[in-house]
Amino acid sequence: EAGSEAIATLLETGPDWLWIVDPIDGTTNFVHGMPLSAISIGVAYKGELQVGVIMDPFAGEIFSACLGGGAHVNFAPMRVGEEATGEEAVVVTGYGALAESADAMIKGMKALTDYPVRSVRMLGSAAIMLAWVAAGRLTAYFECDLNAWDTAAGALLVREAGGQMTDLVTGEEYNLQTRAIMASNGKTHEAL
Repeated sequence: EAGSEAIATLLETGPDWLWIVDPIDGTTNFVHGMPLSAISIGVAYKGELQVGVIMDPFAGEIFSACLGGGAHVNFAPMRVGEEATGEEAVVVTGYGALAESADAMIKGMKALTDYPVRSVRMLGSAAIMLAWVAAGRLTAYFECDLNAWDTAAGALLVREAGGQMTDLVTGEEYNLQTRAIMASNGKTHEAL
């Protein structure tokens, strides 16, 4: 909650330009020596994302996007995947540390299993999962309780790569105050 209150205050009274930085996204992975963590940097002007960069130092990959300029991985253009149905979808999620978000995540995973989707995975880094949706490696990503530093850069990557990112609860387009997210290749968004 502190993160959402801070971002609300900054958007209301802060400077026009806002840098949203997560120096180690996937902290638990990093602490335990698992090579799935990233540096995530988003830049917004008056609340609208302008630039997003996610660096995966373990894989040597830099995912980047500028508003209206497309998305890139290591400076080569990237696009979301072509999956058109849930049966083809590889979906990732996280697992919240709070009981309220954990219950919702378990219900979501159960619903996707019943749907069915091809696979549900957990990787432990919101930034990596969003970058991989943008790069077409994953079809969709949902999680119930994130902060802007987890999602800002990845949201722009997904959009600029041709995907969609919305509020998981309301279905409204993502903004910096969105905590529950659904990101996808766009083709599977409504069904999932």
